[in-house]
Amino acid sequence: MNKKSQRARLGWNPPQRGPKSVKEESEAGPGRKEFVFCSGCGIVYYHKFWHHALEDWKHLSGRKRIKFVLCPACLMIKDKKFEGELAVSGIGSRKLKEEIRNVLTNSGELAFRRDPLDRIIEIKEGKNQLVVRTTENQMAARLGKKIKLTFGGKMTVSHSREEDVMRIKVEIGKN
Repeated sequence: MNKKSQRARLGWNPPQRGPKSVKEESEAGPGRKEFVFCSGCGIVYYHKFWHHALEDWKHLSGRKRIKFVLCPACLMIKDKKFEGELAVSGIGSRKLKEEIRNVLTNSGELAFRRDPLDRIIEIKEGKNQLVVRTTENQMAARLGKKIKLTFGGKMTVSHSREEDVMRIKVEIGKN
């Protein structure tokens, strides 16, 4: 009797996992033989990963096919989807809101330089809050930690079982 049938006989079923993230889907499986350029932002897919430019690739002399598509991040932006949401509340002054926005923007640019699929999709401004949506859930978590460390406050994290979305809330001035 094999392991699978033994597990079924004992009533053990492996836990079911939610849908794969966009990054997992794009990087899973065998690498493509051609170069894939994003027609939205210009990043390039080769050697199983998305890169900022082709200049990193040292073996450009070979004949490769070229294909143009939207990268997973541009596709998410186009479809108005996101994997991470950060809500920063309790912002009392206009100056503090600008400082927080600057920290978020700079951190987002740094994340994009490290990984071209890590992006801030949008920053919405409310009365005393900012809501940030990102292409990666872990990026939203990192941004929340950065805001909490820089400005203080209380951070809570929640995960959705139906979709691959992480929601982070940071309340400035609360501990």
